[in-house]
Amino acid sequence: MTRRSAAPYPGFALLAAIALATAGCAHKPPAPAPAPAPLSTEASPEVYGRAEADRVKLLEQEIDRLRDDVRSAEETLVAVESGMRGAQTRTELVSQQAETRIQIDRAAKRAPWRADAVAEARAKLAEADRQLAEGHVGSAIFFVSRASRIATTLLAEADRVNKTSGALYVRPGRANLRAAPNTDSEVLAVLPSELPVFREGGAGEWALVRTVSGQVGWVNERLLRLR
Repeated sequence: MTRRSAAPYPGFALLAAIALATAGCAHKPPAPAPAPAPLSTEASPEVYGRAEADRVKLLEQEIDRLRDDVRSAEETLVAVESGMRGAQTRTELVSQQAETRIQIDRAAKRAPWRADAVAEARAKLAEADRQLAEGHVGSAIFFVSRASRIATTLLAEADRVNKTSGALYVRPGRANLRAAPNTDSEVLAVLPSELPVFREGGAGEWALVRTVSGQVGWVNERLLRLR
């Protein structure tokens, strides 16, 4: 008579399933960490608002200077035609030229990033010298006045920059203002040496900046310095 094998323990199948499940969990690779959120390279509306205010301020200054130029030209023309310039002696004009030259030199030192405007002021002063040498006192006075107004505008801009905390300056040479914090992004502008910029943010070795003329973009930190 054949002997029947004993029936398996009733809970054996359940225990085997649990063991297999546990073994599978032990060798299951960990879930991957969530990917970091992409870095935003876009400036906030507040930054663009400040940049627009800077642009408006510069335009207002330039409009005021042009209006002064027109008014001075009209006054000079009237004075020359009516012979009223006889009261303005050559000595007084030479003194005014010397004062304006000092004013331009001061503006060149305090606003070195505006070399183009400084050159314009020096050209007006040189024209005044030429007009005076030819005996055109009225014309010389007009060009001296124009040179002085340019220098005054530059000094006012330098004062405004100095009163703004946190200004950085482009190192000697030049720096690319880029659309994003990497060297493959679009170059928005080439910033001249000593141009002041204001930090608005950062990403690694890049600074998000706003320029005095109202431009916004990214500059490598190595190209900036404190004064």
